[in-house]
Amino acid sequence: MLQAPSMSASPTSGSSKFNVAILGAAGGIGQPLSLLMKLSPRVRELRLYDVADPAGVATDLSHCATAAKVRGFAGKPNDDTGLEEALRGCDLVIIPAGIPRKPGMTRDDLFAINAGIVAKLAAGCAKYCPRAWIAIISNPVNSTVPIAAEVLKKHGVY
Repeated sequence: MLQAPSMSASPTSGSSKFNVAILGAAGGIGQPLSLLMKLSPRVRELRLYDVADPAGVATDLSHCATAAKVRGFAGKPNDDTGLEEALRGCDLVIIPAGIPRKPGMTRDDLFAINAGIVAKLAAGCAKYCPRAWIAIISNPVNSTVPIAAEVLKKHGVY
């Protein structure tokens, strides 16, 4: 997990509720992850972001009887408005975004696609929630985490 400068209360301190963003929330990992986060009593607001509009996922999760408020934000080409709204004021960002590895695809092929996705999302984190904790689960993780670290360093928040 990459961590920006320390927050006043950490996600493990037990003293606060947190705003959480899941970037890639409409995918095969993002949807069940979003449900698990919605069920956490530590989450104040859950913000779902994806290039495939996560409004349906957000609506479904809003029917779960928990205190966490759920909002969905769609990513659009050449427009960071949805990303900004999803990230601004977040304490924790989880990134499962990217494509899954397909038959015949090498890890290099996967990296060529997912590295750009993670780099863009990390830049958004640096700009809109520079103090947030960031968890990256986009494969290949051993390559996407260093990409995110370099982007955060470039923006002076790592």
